Amino acid sequence: MTIIDTELERVLKSLLQKDLKLTINNKNFRKGKLLLFKQNNYHIELTIRKTDIDIKRFEVPIPFAIENWNDDGLVYFDYRLATLAHKDKKFLEMIRRLPVHGENKFYDTILEIQIMEDK
Repeated sequence: MTIIDTELERVLKSLLQKDLKLTINNKNFRKGKLLLFKQNNYHIELTIRKTDIDIKRFEVPIPFAIENWNDDGLVYFDYRLATLAHKDKKFLEMIRRLPVHGENKFYDTILEIQIMEDK
């Protein structure tokens, strides 16, 4: 799977050089200016600058769906199992029965990316 020429790539390109706040379950996850992104297997590696000397790299999984609300300055990366199942109740129940190993902050949730206003 590659993100080239996809909605995900277009959204990420539109976020470059913008100050972002990433939130999961109403908790701040990361904050800073998006400098780079690249695909790393089934993850997207993001590089953000928090301050002039504090640059962080981290990965987020490729989302099952994306919602882009340009007018509101919001992007949602959807990791919900229901989105993966595409309203197929049998498939959703089968996914939910699979054992979950360890904790993953993205499991069955939404990552909210807010574009911060220019200072």
